[in-house]
Amino acid sequence: MDALEAIAKRKSVRDYKKDQIPDAALAAIIAAGQNAPCASPYHITVVQDKGLLQHISNLALEAMKNSGNEFLMSRAALPGYDPLYGAPTLFLLSAPQGPYSLATASCAATSMIIAATALGLGSCYLITPTLAFKADKELAARAGIPEGYEIMCAVVAGYKAGEKFAVERVKENNVNYVR
Repeated sequence: MDALEAIAKRKSVRDYKKDQIPDAALAAIIAAGQNAPCASPYHITVVQDKGLLQHISNLALEAMKNSGNEFLMSRAALPGYDPLYGAPTLFLLSAPQGPYSLATASCAATSMIIAATALGLGSCYLITPTLAFKADKELAARAGIPEGYEIMCAVVAGYKAGEKFAVERVKENNVNYVR
């Protein structure tokens, strides 16, 4: 699959099988993140430990329920909702606080998502894990986040299980030309 086909086929997956992704695919996804455009330092942390994944998910869910944000609270109220969607792999993208940190981490995340799609895996860009790290200040050390870095965004990846929590892709007329 070429890059344009992977971009066109990319879809946020919100329901995963428990099967772990192969090491070769993991390495390719990480390499895609490392080769992304960047304007500041960033770090990729790979979490596959089931206990830590569950802890991050539980903290994020509680934070969503108590966020005061109507959208987050409505998602958290869905029966069986899991902020990590049961994915076996979580990539945390962290950076020191700076004007380009989120943009750099998001570029890396996008490259990783496109790589996952090209490899036949499902993936989803997430912000909700940041809530877990804000709720538990010791979680960063437990996850091996470098000192002085904070989670900017995350990506989950794995084999698609179904359509649970699927969101319809809406095509907008959001382009204009000035020639």
